[in-house]
Amino acid sequence: MSKHQTIKTIRRELDKLNQEIDLRIIRGISYTREARRHKFLIAQLKRLSPQRTMFGSFSFMHTFMF
Repeated sequence: MSKHQTIKTIRRELDKLNQEIDLRIIRGISYTREARRHKFLIAQLKRLSPQRTMFGSFSFMHTFMF
């Protein structure tokens, strides 16, 4: 699976998990297991996603300033 496909899959899983957590909150049911899974998926997503450096941000802003 490519990096892009993996990121899309993780985001889809996070969407489903967020819905499940919301339903559990509404019903007053514990969602500890889901919260752990959510934390794990967020960490995986951060690891896979490209990180922007400060230099990259400034060069991007500079493009629109002049």
